Amino acid sequence: MAAKQPRQAIIYCRISDDREGREYGVERQEAHCRKLAARRGWHVVAVLVDNDITGTGRKQRPGYDRLLDMLRDGSANAVLAVSDKRLNRNYRNAFALLDLIQERDIAVEFTKGGPINMNTAEGRGIARRKAIDAQEESEEIGERVADAKADNVRRGEFRGGGRPFGFEADGITPRSLICPACDTTEGFIITVVREEHDKHPEHDDTPCPIEAVTVTCPRGCAAQPVNAPGSEAWHLEAATRAIAEGATKRSELRKWHAEGVRTPARRKRLPDGTRTEPTPGDWTETTFLKLLLRPRNAGLMEVGGEITGKGAWPALVDEDTWRICRAILKNPARRTSPGPARKYLGGGLYLCGICQSPVKTKGRGNARNGSVYTCRTEGHVSRSVAAVDEYVEGQLIDHLTRVGAMDTSVAAPDAPAKDSTEDLTARLKGLNARLKGLADAFADDDTADPVEYRSAARRIKEKITAVEKQIAEQATATLADSDPVDWSLSPEEAWPGYDIERKRKIIATWVKVTILPAEQGRPAGWRPGSKYFNPASVDLDWIKGAAA
Repeated sequence: MAAKQPRQAIIYCRISDDREGREYGVERQEAHCRKLAARRGWHVVAVLVDNDITGTGRKQRPGYDRLLDMLRDGSANAVLAVSDKRLNRNYRNAFALLDLIQERDIAVEFTKGGPINMNTAEGRGIARRKAIDAQEESEEIGERVADAKADNVRRGEFRGGGRPFGFEADGITPRSLICPACDTTEGFIITVVREEHDKHPEHDDTPCPIEAVTVTCPRGCAAQPVNAPGSEAWHLEAATRAIAEGATKRSELRKWHAEGVRTPARRKRLPDGTRTEPTPGDWTETTFLKLLLRPRNAGLMEVGGEITGKGAWPALVDEDTWRICRAILKNPARRTSPGPARKYLGGGLYLCGICQSPVKTKGRGNARNGSVYTCRTEGHVSRSVAAVDEYVEGQLIDHLTRVGAMDTSVAAPDAPAKDSTEDLTARLKGLNARLKGLADAFADDDTADPVEYRSAARRIKEKITAVEKQIAEQATATLADSDPVDWSLSPEEAWPGYDIERKRKIIATWVKVTILPAEQGRPAGWRPGSKYFNPASVDLDWIKGAAA
């Protein structure tokens, strides 16, 4: 009598975020199944893995599809898995497998729960009911999660997920604050103030909408806590304010890279289903833009791309500044592809003393001598970039210092009129409040016409878009007309903090720099060890403050 051939078995592993999936990674699932195959005397012909969060729904599961194909073509006649939940999590997949099992001599066993007996109607019925129950369980879990998130939205609370940049893991506490009066850095009291109930009598058990969120020092100081210098919240506030005042997104991103500001640590899922330790990452232009546009920064709740009201967390940036920054970044006319970042102050800005064309930078081919400014056309001039920039910056700082000391109206100019921007911001707040009120009224009125609601909402959204565009145009116009010098600090203190684009704007506003042909030989007064640079070869024609 011929010996019975061992079964050709497929081990099927599925990665998911449920408790069993976290406990049994791919390696453990495979190891347990191989032990069972050895006990049965089966030969393992394939290990198939699907990396999905859940087995429900219509998401493609290539490993499962391959399993069915191998069973159909006879490549295998047995299936091993940790449990029926690892194998079947929706009835569509389960019924396809059960049909194959019934048609062919296919064995299915689990390391938890034993084999499926498909030789009887009772066994087939149990298998089908298990598949239906598994899908129902997954759908119920999904509904509970969705309901919990919806409740959080109605309360204005954090909906969960990864730690938001600028906040602790609870999504509420800023990372981090400091009391300017006593230097306390922890234990701050965050209080959510909700609107009076009589303003919203229509809601049931849902808390009233949030009116404000206050933060107080645990020591009772009257001073308002601020974002601690160097913290995530501080960096985010500084970048938002800088862009609202005229800096570019790209220049602010370069600052973050230089200062080592990273994304919140996240785990990454590997192909084998395991996850790495939480690791921070580098900001990209896309992720940085998304962060700057985030309503949470201003203490606002966003659902489905729409601002629904205030959130239960403190604002890291005041709302007006955030809205101006957001309007600037979303302005279609904004240049979004600025090209390579500039390295030098004078390229395309300083002029050639012979032909008056803008100079360009050119490398000398060795590290010792560095780059030079040279004429774009005929090469009339050639000067060391480092020497010329050092001279121009030094002279400009001295000039600005003299101007500020002589003319207090320049040193402390009137702030640009903000009435227009403030009016627009107030109008924008009002429109968002109207949109939210319209949505609340529609939700509470069972007889409301959905068509009328969508039409009214669309008109309000069009007005919101128009006002945001006006804010961006107003901010751009204000920046174009304003003096780029920060007169709140001395020029010597302020200069190192400017990015290169702002320095170039200050130079273009205050002085015309012309590079002249150099005289042959050493400059007058030159001594051994001193720099080989003649200041007379750079002409500075002051555009503003010439009498200084």
